[in-house]
Amino acid sequence: MKHLVASLAAAALLGGCGSGSNPFEGQSGTDTGTGTGTVTDPDAPVTTTTPVTVSAVLAGNVQSISFDPGTQTLSIDGLNLDEVPVTATYRRRPGLDQPGYLAFTAQDDPLDRHFTAFAAQSNNSGSVRAGVVGSSGPRNRFFAGTFFERDGDYTPPDVTSTTGLVSYAGSYVGVTNRGSTTGSDLLPVPAGTPDELLVSQISRTVTGQVFLNADFADNSVEGNIFGRSIAESGQELPSLVLVASEIAANGTFNGTVEYDLRDPRSAADVPTPNGSYGGVFGGPGADGVAGAINLTDFDGVGDPLGFENELETGIFVLDQCGQAVSSPICASVNPTIGTP
Repeated sequence: MKHLVASLAAAALLGGCGSGSNPFEGQSGTDTGTGTGTVTDPDAPVTTTTPVTVSAVLAGNVQSISFDPGTQTLSIDGLNLDEVPVTATYRRRPGLDQPGYLAFTAQDDPLDRHFTAFAAQSNNSGSVRAGVVGSSGPRNRFFAGTFFERDGDYTPPDVTSTTGLVSYAGSYVGVTNRGSTTGSDLLPVPAGTPDELLVSQISRTVTGQVFLNADFADNSVEGNIFGRSIAESGQELPSLVLVASEIAANGTFNGTVEYDLRDPRSAADVPTPNGSYGGVFGGPGADGVAGAINLTDFDGVGDPLGFENELETGIFVLDQCGQAVSSPICASVNPTIGTP
């Protein structure tokens, strides 16, 4: 069973660093498996052999994550204040699982931060995987980050006069900066503990569905995240658009997230960016795709649902329509992986 590590470009978002600098800057992680991903020069031209990287805005406070779906273990390197040693092994928490994603948590003692993480691997070749982790507080800072990776080289589908326009579908999960000091996974605190020291557990987990269209003839991708809601309460959230972006020569992509103008919950009447997304295609004929998003606002323009200063970080791991395992929504697309 594989044990894979993705090394991430960490962001300069580390709220606990007095200098404001990024302690991981200039370092590259270790790849102990066949997965790809090392920190490289972001300005270098992308070629077919360029390693897979996660942008700083998506990697957030994470340097690397190791996820083994076979043993259902997750280790995270570099995340502020989770556990010691630097590489922390998270506990499996099946009761917190969300559709398509395994849940893990970490908390070293009752007054240390609590972290919630999710991870998944694609279903067919199992060539791509992704993970997300976050801590909603305390002490005025939301620590979060994502990773995604691929085994082996980029092998896109064949492009002919009738093939090359491909769809992907699956589920989404995200963590937010909304937390509760009465979470079920928190370690118990002694009576009389000052309120300022009480730790919170993420209490607003976002779930939804993702649909991507990729055109491997002109190397472009776009998509939707829809059916979004808060898992703990069922409250519906606005749908999102993953704005069309380029697929690079190594099968990666990065783009902008906007509220969907057709969703009245977004309160948007013009295209309104509210975050970034990125990902990687992998497997034979790109049979899977994994990616991540980072949102600076998740409940619509002007906070129509009452959330303020809200943040969300999430992932998607999708299977190609027409494969042995694919989403039910794939019944609405061309099963021959061709043009409509």
